[in-house]
Amino acid sequence: MTREEIQEQINLLSTENMELESQLNSGDYKIIKCAEAQAVGETLPYDAEKLHAERQQKRDRINAIEAEIAELERLEPGEDAPAE
Repeated sequence: MTREEIQEQINLLSTENMELESQLNSGDYKIIKCAEAQAVGETLPYDAEKLHAERQQKRDRINAIEAEIAELERLEPGEDAPAE
């Protein structure tokens, strides 16, 4: 890979990472509403298990992206990217 190709891949991954983080942040209110409802003994307004699974999937992908970026940053131009 050339330095430009490496940087392009890093940029694509960074964009995906930012989108996932944005999705997590924009859904934080659901977690807060569930915590408030639970604290006062009310029925949860969202399916907590489903919400957790969806959010964990995003966090897992964010972690994978960060690892991919770290690998790409260690590459020297001319080296092939590691297999996924």
